Amino acid sequence: MKSLRTLGTALVLCLATVLTGCGGDSNPKGLYVAKTADGLDIKMKRYRPTPNHSFRNSTPILLFPGITLNFNQFDVYSPPWLNSYHYELPEDAPAWAKNDPIIQDDNLKYFSLAHYLYLRGYDVWMANYRGVGRGDFDSDEGHPNTNLDVWCALDYPAAVDKVRGVTGKKPVIGGHSTGGLCAYLYLQGYSLDANIVKQGDYIPHATASAALAAQRNANVAGFLGIDPAGAPILAYEWLIDNPLVWDILALEWYIDLDSILPYAMSLLPPVITSGAIDLVFKLVTQLADAFPSFFPHWADLFGALDFWRTGNMNGYVEDFHARIAFSSFYLGGFAQYADWGTNGVFREFWQNGEENQGLVNPPDQAPGDGYYYFDTNMSRMTVPAFSVFSDASGLVDTDTMVDTLYNGKTFNSKDDWIEVPGSGHIDVVNGNASPTVAFPAIADWLDSL
Repeated sequence: MKSLRTLGTALVLCLATVLTGCGGDSNPKGLYVAKTADGLDIKMKRYRPTPNHSFRNSTPILLFPGITLNFNQFDVYSPPWLNSYHYELPEDAPAWAKNDPIIQDDNLKYFSLAHYLYLRGYDVWMANYRGVGRGDFDSDEGHPNTNLDVWCALDYPAAVDKVRGVTGKKPVIGGHSTGGLCAYLYLQGYSLDANIVKQGDYIPHATASAALAAQRNANVAGFLGIDPAGAPILAYEWLIDNPLVWDILALEWYIDLDSILPYAMSLLPPVITSGAIDLVFKLVTQLADAFPSFFPHWADLFGALDFWRTGNMNGYVEDFHARIAFSSFYLGGFAQYADWGTNGVFREFWQNGEENQGLVNPPDQAPGDGYYYFDTNMSRMTVPAFSVFSDASGLVDTDTMVDTLYNGKTFNSKDDWIEVPGSGHIDVVNGNASPTVAFPAIADWLDSL
């Protein structure tokens, strides 16, 4: 009888392992699915180098990507079907990289933040918003009226709940650019009426609850932002701030790059994709660096476009972005960033609310206008925060975001941030300086929690 009970217990544990995807080869791809409040499936990946490795039983780190990207930006690798990647580690690469068998097998994993944090002992989770991802990790699409508020208020909480439910631990949450934005809005108690979103007629006004914010902060170990997004600094705002542009930005469009890029990139060798990216963005950087400091910032067009310092990125990693990491998006997300940059506001989408469905031009801020303004509730964020900022100010400006985040949130003695010299908004995640500057700084801060 005792042996039967022992066998039964073993079977139950085995079944539990299969259902949760923990350990062994029961979940070789590390695929997890989070269900949003409006009924969509958000695809997530729990990182381990190979199915022969165990998932970490330690502090979970949840990362969401930036807009136009998927979570592959956090895990650079050589695609097995593209054997033209022959990257070799630099002579001065740190010992942890040279001695790691995974990196020895694929040197491009040197630029993987997920792999580095795994080596440092952390349980890394990566998630795709609705409409984002490829293959098994393609999240449900949702409605074409989706905007940043939907990503942040519905997709992000679902992913956090999934990580907590599987691990039973408080995660550190964050991500790159929009991933950082969604994390700190989550910590404000940010939410949308999921029933209205599900109907698809319009996006309701966002709300935020102090009680929900307190609960979420209590259930999270910290915030990690990699060039976290906010109100961007633009140039020649009048080029955007005109009826024709707003007519376009107000359209409910889903741009399905995940269907287009795999075929388009299959026609091009890495030398072509990385060469074209290099040509464009190195020129932008040179023109931005040459901009006279005594000219007004609104005239610095190339400074506003200086968001990818390709001089700080390996050519194979550039190709990896074009081929695998660039992903689908909704036009409403870009429209919100345009509103923030041109109108000097930091708020929900201007078409949110039943009364604003047909509103094309974003209005000026006015008392009692019904919009939720992000910067007025930053103090509700109380968890320790760490950010890695880029040197260039294209898309994200360090001074602006330090003021928004660190002068806005409730102070925590473990709050900190760094700026990576010579980096841009895209390459700060996995550029040449990331494995030696950004990755160790992130892990050291995580160790301090």
